[in-house]
Order: sequence, then structure tokens, then C-alpha cells
Amino acid sequence: MHPTMNTFLAAALASSSVALHAHAMQQEPPVRPVPPPPPSNSLVSAPAPGSTAVSLQPRTETWVLNSPVPTVSPTWGYRATVMGERVFVGGPERAVSPGACGQLCMWERVNGEWKADPNLFQLDRVGTGAFVLQRLERGGNFIFTAVDRHAPGTSVRVLEPQGGHVVESASLILPAEADLPSFASSFASDGNAVAIGSADLRFNLKEESLKRNRDPKVFLYSREGSVWKLDGFVKTPAQANGAPADAMWFGASLDIDGDVLAVGSPATLPPRPSEVLPLSGFASVQVFRRSGGQWMPEVTIQGMRFTQDKCFGLDLAVGGDLLAVRSFDPETPDALPHVWLFARTGGQWQFRQELLPATGLAKGRAYGFSLGISKGRIVVGDSTARAADETGESVTGTVFVFEEKDGKFVNTRRLMPKAPCGPRSFGNDVSIDWPLVAVGRPKNERLGLEPGGAYVFDLSK
Repeated sequence: MHPTMNTFLAAALASSSVALHAHAMQQEPPVRPVPPPPPSNSLVSAPAPGSTAVSLQPRTETWVLNSPVPTVSPTWGYRATVMGERVFVGGPERAVSPGACGQLCMWERVNGEWKADPNLFQLDRVGTGAFVLQRLERGGNFIFTAVDRHAPGTSVRVLEPQGGHVVESASLILPAEADLPSFASSFASDGNAVAIGSADLRFNLKEESLKRNRDPKVFLYSREGSVWKLDGFVKTPAQANGAPADAMWFGASLDIDGDVLAVGSPATLPPRPSEVLPLSGFASVQVFRRSGGQWMPEVTIQGMRFTQDKCFGLDLAVGGDLLAVRSFDPETPDALPHVWLFARTGGQWQFRQELLPATGLAKGRAYGFSLGISKGRIVVGDSTARAADETGESVTGTVFVFEEKDGKFVNTRRLMPKAPCGPRSFGNDVSIDWPLVAVGRPKNERLGLEPGGAYVFDLSK
């Protein structure tokens, strides 16, 4: 039974850009997942340490957390997030009937031991055909996820731990007259503010694909006690020549930390097997800053200054005065992604460097698919990475940890699983709350990995 929930019905919004009052959340949207790994007959794990071909030996998990009960989602464990001494794990699921759907498990560390709530939380009021737990976002003491209908009626659910259990405390939706089928295509939060994107990331729209909104909004909410209220929205800054906005993918990625909101606006998204998605504008990241109770544009980071990748801004993470941005070239089949690091110094955002793996470690096409920043450390997930000491047919994937040394961020740790996982399944979803890092361990019925869970690394030592 859930406590009374605050369902916030946002007022209909004007189409023009507005300045926002104080207090304001990235889906790795389902429209662009990493391609599934090729069939393999066995689970895989980290290579044995000791190879001289690599500069970093594998650092394996401190704990493996498995669901205390059987799970329904075929990839349960794909989503994992860490919040202090708690870890939350779930998996994408589609509702086959109205009512409750999904399974979210919470572990708490008590006296050094992880204890799971055996009563897995389920989202309620889910309509038939809706998708749940496609993404988990941590913000402060809250967890955010979407009940995604890929149509009007999508909501962002606000969850929080209470008395050893997960409860739903709010549901953020738009009213029918202002609703959008693309609402909550991305979202992020720092616990006091939530940013919710509305870029239309759906695919297979056929002739309707080019008719997507080329000036989508990012809606911003703030919390007052237990109530979440809508402050307004931001859009891509107006062009100086007055030309209409052309930023179809504005909000494809989001992150927020304190007074900084970063919004990815790639020029396109990676193509699907069934279609090539439209080009729109120039790839960039828009940074907004809250000042004097209002959210205002601070800087536009143009991707073309650093790379020709049209998918600059595809994914990003912000933490303190650091901003990590992923880029990708969708037109070159063998192209590898890049992760670019920016820092705010002296009130200005400046390019610092590209984040590159250590010697002997090679990134793959999923490099940066998941990003996180906490207390000055950066994690970069790559389920397709292969190092010189990985000689088997299949790889697990890797999470690269970057720390600042002598004024430069270097790859200091290489996180890999000791407990076996499915091929190319480690690193798809990474969460950091330093010194803890949580990485999803997806269920794989065909290979006998059940019920799914998470790897947890304690990097304090």
C-alpha cells in the first residue's frame, strides 16, 4: 500500500521561451540502445591479473547483489543506481495489463552487510502497453523513473526510501490539453530540481519523422517540502538573426547539479536498422545556470570546435564544475565514440581534454554509453571495450575510472566483473556516489544467469 501521493498537473504552457524561477533531471532512451551482443554459449568474466600487456589490472567487484526473489523482466538488473548506502536495481518491462508493473529492489548497507527488501517495489497505475523502469536516475534522496506510454499520458514517478521500503511520493505529468507523446524522453535530477526533456526520440515514424518538433522544451520542476511544482521550461537559445530554431534533438541528454543544467543537442541520433534519423541544426551542448532565482543560458558548447561527430551531446554528465560529453560519428561504420571533458574555471567553461583509456585498454563503440561524475571522479562505461589481456571470443565490458593527477584526468582504474555476466553486458549502466560505484548485472536466462542484480565496487581503498 502506498501513501498518499502528490500528483502534479502542470498548467498549460505558452510556446515562447520563459525565464525560470528557482529550483529545477538522461534517458539512455529506448530509441538508441546498444545493439544486442551476438549469441554466445557461455558467461564471461574479467581476465586473470598479471598481464604485462596492460597498464591497469582488472579491479573486480567488492560485492555482488542478487535479487532475493525471482524476476520478470528478461533483462532485470540492466538498471542500477547507488545512493549513499543504498543500491537500487530494476529492469525494463512492458505492462501486459493495467495495474502494477515492474520490480525495483532496494539494498541497504547496515553494519557492513547489504540487506535487500524482499518485497520488490512495483509501479502502480500503469496502463497496458506502457514501459516501466527503462531508466533509473538518482537525485538527492530520490529515485526517478518514467512510466512511458510513447504517447500522451507518460509520467515521471518520484520514489524514495522510507522505513526500509521504496514508496512513490509524487508523479509528474502534463495536463491533457498540453500533453506531449515525447514527454520524459529524458530526465535528470539533483534532488531539489528535476529537468524533463521532450525531444521526440521515437523511431519508425516513417513520413512523420521529419515533422518532429524542431524546438522542443525541457521542463523544470522544483521541490518545496514534499510538493514538486513546475517552474517553467527552457529551449535552445534564440538565434541572433531571428531565424526559426532548428534543434530537433535538444534534450536528447540531460544532467543537472545544483545551479548547472546541461542539455545535449546532437545534430542527429545514431541510425536504426530500419531508418536514418533526420539531421537538425548543429551538434552542441547548452549550459544553463540558475542565478537570482532564474534559469538563464550560460554558454553554448559547439561540437564542431572539437570534432566532426554529428552526435556530439548524445550523452553527458555534469558534477560540480566538470562536464563530460560523449560524441559519435553515425556516418562511419567503424568510428569509435569520444568523451570530451570541460571544466568551469574563473566563471568560464573551458575545454580540458579528451578522456582516453590507459595503455593496453581499447575503447569500443559503446564507450561513454553511460557516464557519471561524483566528487571530482568520472566513470565511463563501455560494454564493448577490449583490452590486450582479453583474448577470448567474447568480452564482458569495462568501466573506466578517471581521476585528476598533476592537472590532467587519467584512467586510474579498470572495473570488471569477477562474478560472470553475459557477453557485452557490463558497463551499460553505471552509477557513482564516490567511493561506491554500482554497475548493472542483467539477467540472462539463456545462459543461466538469474535473477539478475548489480556489481558494487568500493573504491575507498
